[in-house]
Amino acid sequence: MEIVWTRMARITYLEILENLQKYWTEKELQNFHRLTEKNLIQIATGEIIHSLIYPEIRKVIIYPNISLFYKIDEKENCIYLITFFNNRMNPELIKKLLNF
Repeated sequence: MEIVWTRMARITYLEILENLQKYWTEKELQNFHRLTEKNLIQIATGEIIHSLIYPEIRKVIIYPNISLFYKIDEKENCIYLITFFNNRMNPELIKKLLNF
């Protein structure tokens, strides 16, 4: 399946990277990149399909404090990355980001 990055996913990913660069070492940053890529490959190949947490929206924990929300569109044969989320933030914010 093709992976499609939404505008929000790109923005939140870059925001998280900027924040991580302030507090993490280069080794930890590279590990985050590697884990993100690994999870995207597993999702795209169907190796792992995470459970639904909202209607049609799935969640994967990329790193202990960072999650990715995505949607699988079987009809279009695409996986839409919706947003990355820092789990230490207010959980009500994710509902707003996902329009719930």
